[in-house]
Amino acid sequence: MKAEDYLKKAYRSIYENDFEQAIQWFEQALTLEPDNGDIHYRCSITCARSNRLEKAMAHARLAAAIAPLQEEYKLHFDRLQSKELTNMAKRLLEGDSAESSVNKSKIAEPASRLLVRAVQLDPLSVEAQVWLAIAYAELEQYESALQAVREAAVLPQDEGVAKQLLELEQKIRKYMK
Repeated sequence: MKAEDYLKKAYRSIYENDFEQAIQWFEQALTLEPDNGDIHYRCSITCARSNRLEKAMAHARLAAAIAPLQEEYKLHFDRLQSKELTNMAKRLLEGDSAESSVNKSKIAEPASRLLVRAVQLDPLSVEAQVWLAIAYAELEQYESALQAVREAAVLPQDEGVAKQLLELEQKIRKYMK
């Protein structure tokens, strides 16, 4: 079989919403064409859709390295890195809620640095902006927290997220008083 045949099977699996099978077909194609950035890119997208972030990152990294002039590969890799950094910061911030405020600020500081980088990598990530606002609020940097909420509010989102952003903004303003 040719790599193209495996790709057709992968696309058919995607059409049938069988992303796990699609990943297997992409990986079969990659055994025949391991230096094909486009296959790595498409496999990465499918992995990301299946919440397999580590595997998605690995394929995105390879796609960007193999074809550095393909801007979409780099943008995709940046978005995945942003998601990974956001998840790391989220885990830090969601740690033991019974911690003292001193420990919270020790956690919020590195989390805010991760989130600043996440926002740089993916300026369209509402999730990164929201968590950045939360980290800044933990650090009692309320103006920065409000700025992050404002940045998130101008990004595309659904009605539920818009409502949550408004509530977060109101909470932050309450802490400022």
